Amino acid sequence: MVTSSGGPEFHGDIYGSQIAIGNQDVTQRMHVSSENQPKDRLTEAIAALLAALDHLDLRAEEESAVRQEAEAALVEARQQEPDVGRLRRFLTRIRVALVPIAAGAAVGATTGVTNGTAQLAQTVLADLQQALP
Repeated sequence: MVTSSGGPEFHGDIYGSQIAIGNQDVTQRMHVSSENQPKDRLTEAIAALLAALDHLDLRAEEESAVRQEAEAALVEARQQEPDVGRLRRFLTRIRVALVPIAAGAAVGATTGVTNGTAQLAQTVLADLQQALP
């Protein structure tokens, strides 16, 4: 978007973008290292979920189901060419178990979910969502 003064106007954060304004000829190069790869971010987010499982106060059967989905998602994410649709299905099933915990802080003591547990679930969900390709 261009402002009335002719300058650029950006709404929100801009990451990993290259922008050239008011130039005739532009040559841009960007080196993207492996730590910025979506695949790496996703495997890190899934590994963080697995590490956090013991602290999310899930019932045993829910924890087991989330662990199985997360481990399957991790295997898929590590493939040379992961199936994005399959990853999204795994992570949707994980969200079904974690969203009530993340929302638990809003309803307080009636659910038995502590603020810390709810915040941990919110962080895990946000990390997974941001890491999805």
